[in-house]
Amino acid sequence: MRDVPRSLLWVTLGMIVANLAGEMYYPILPLYLESLGATVQEVGVFFTLQVVLAICFRILGGWISDHMGRLPTIAMGSLFGMGAITGYTLAPTWEWAATGALMGAVGSSLVGPSFQAFIAEQAPEGRMSSTFGLINGLFLICAIIGPPVGGYMADHVGFKAMMWVATAIFYLATAMRVWMARGSRFEVKDLQPGQLARDMRITLGLLFGGGVLTWLFLIDGLSDAGYQVAFPFLPKYITELRDMPKTTYGILMALSSLVSALAMWPCGRLADRIGERLSIALGMLLSSVIMLLLVAIRVPAAVFIGFGAFGLAQAFVGPAFSGLLSKAVPKGSLGITWGVFWTALGALAIPAPILGGFLYDHVAPESVFVVSAACTLLAVPLVLRKLRLSAARPAVVPVEQTGHEAANLLR
Repeated sequence: MRDVPRSLLWVTLGMIVANLAGEMYYPILPLYLESLGATVQEVGVFFTLQVVLAICFRILGGWISDHMGRLPTIAMGSLFGMGAITGYTLAPTWEWAATGALMGAVGSSLVGPSFQAFIAEQAPEGRMSSTFGLINGLFLICAIIGPPVGGYMADHVGFKAMMWVATAIFYLATAMRVWMARGSRFEVKDLQPGQLARDMRITLGLLFGGGVLTWLFLIDGLSDAGYQVAFPFLPKYITELRDMPKTTYGILMALSSLVSALAMWPCGRLADRIGERLSIALGMLLSSVIMLLLVAIRVPAAVFIGFGAFGLAQAFVGPAFSGLLSKAVPKGSLGITWGVFWTALGALAIPAPILGGFLYDHVAPESVFVVSAACTLLAVPLVLRKLRLSAARPAVVPVEQTGHEAANLLR
């Protein structure tokens, strides 16, 4: 903790406050959409729309971050986030909530790549995964507090009151982010379309060059597609088929986040010592096994154990994955790399929520979790075989480097 720059801790605090608001409503967003009149398959369509919108903006958000600075881009993204959460709160129907999804896609596309790149740039030498683990562990404070508070409020005062409280918290976070970005350089003239095309060529050369970044993309795409098949229907499955109230579901989400928060830093340090690929493989294996046990064992206690184990699995995967990706690309292109990576990842997951809705309605509710576990399990041997960095990349690689040259770093 002493080695972590103060600026990184302040930025993390702003992220915690903003995502406290998000974690109040996002885990039960499918239930909120149902309260606005959405059917199960329309919930799947809504989450598919979110994926498509994110694809449209993530590359641009990462590129803006590389050329205009991390903190100003985070502040600008937070302003769009204000529009998103306000749109969700005021929406009279689930179709109108799509305006919130649009604004949210723009905001998260600016904030997400910027925050990931900022962590990588501030990480002490040789402690990339442990720094990601520490920051992500602190970041999960919002996921520990938000879901039970949001679930309790939804149960006792209604969705709309809960959304207004979340909106007020997000407005406070936006003020903090704008304050942190004060004095930072922010010049629109730095954004030149020709430069975007050149940076895209470099990044696509990295992504499809056949090296570590390529396999990170394919492996995470397989895993994320499985996640997107199941996640939109998890709250419905727990609250209806397992007969648990929304407050209990919020507690389950908080439990998962608490375990993950406590384990993030130790798991990040472990990844720095034993290698990122072993940590990722262990986490994915644990996640797939727990997913299958969750639907096979009907004892209520198994649900709590399962959610806690999911948190541990995320602690093994998250810091190691972020650390490995950040090592595999030039530092001057971290923002656009995260943007391109998440965009390509989202493209793979576009049909997943719709498929999940079909399986849940027409096959069996448990089928979405079996498919999710299978996708993650299939990724494990690829992790062990393909995620090897044969050579360390330089601390700074010019963004003018060609895509072919950059890709050679990963082979």
